Amino acid sequence: MTSLTDSSSRALLAAPPTRRFVQSGDVYKHDEVDGFLRLPSSGQNRTGQRHPFTSLSKGDTDSDTEASDASGINSGGESSETEELTLTSYQATLKEIEARLREDPTSAADWLHLLSHTLSTIPVTSKNATVARSEITLSVLSRCFAADTRNRSSKVLQLMHMKAGEEIWHESKVKAEWEDALKIGGTELWFEWLEWRIRKGDRGVDGVVDDAVRILKVLGDEEEDELAKVRVFWRVAVVLKNAGWSHCNVHVYI
Repeated sequence: MTSLTDSSSRALLAAPPTRRFVQSGDVYKHDEVDGFLRLPSSGQNRTGQRHPFTSLSKGDTDSDTEASDASGINSGGESSETEELTLTSYQATLKEIEARLREDPTSAADWLHLLSHTLSTIPVTSKNATVARSEITLSVLSRCFAADTRNRSSKVLQLMHMKAGEEIWHESKVKAEWEDALKIGGTELWFEWLEWRIRKGDRGVDGVVDDAVRILKVLGDEEEDELAKVRVFWRVAVVLKNAGWSHCNVHVYI
């Protein structure tokens, strides 16, 4: 359309406004009644009846509304009850996880999914994030263990439970909980217990050696246990090296 792109049209569009609109004293030509502007007599239809939308008074409008509501209820108006709530992505995922856990409360994967999903609300960089996340972890896992006693035999759940408790519990409670967890058995639990003992460092190097001896006594002669023994020796050697004992020979007798 060349008429919109020629020089005269562009000049009109670029020109400043030449007229000014000033609001008169009355905003509306007709008086407002009950929030509506009544139409003049010309709004009547040919039969002489007033326009249906202008003939209703406030009382009539209210009564019609009440009648409409009543008819909706009498006709089984369950729209407010049956209407599904709009869930956020977080709530929808949480609902799905909870449904799966109701079907199988022993699913460690679903419990871990629930825990991870719940922890996503607490950023790791937020203030007191470590304590807050540990409290949430203990709350979810306590519910997990209460849902089914078999969940306590899960090494993964137990490790997460102990790591979270270490941030909050008193040392005596941590020690007691570890002793209960070690009854489950498994090299991973024993290694994590050894790491906790090293972090505590109550008895120095002698304490670490004694703890390593305790683990070696528990391990058997299977191939997996033999590899675990090597890991124990290596971990103790690292502790001794970090303590300045880099030129000594360590002999552990079982």
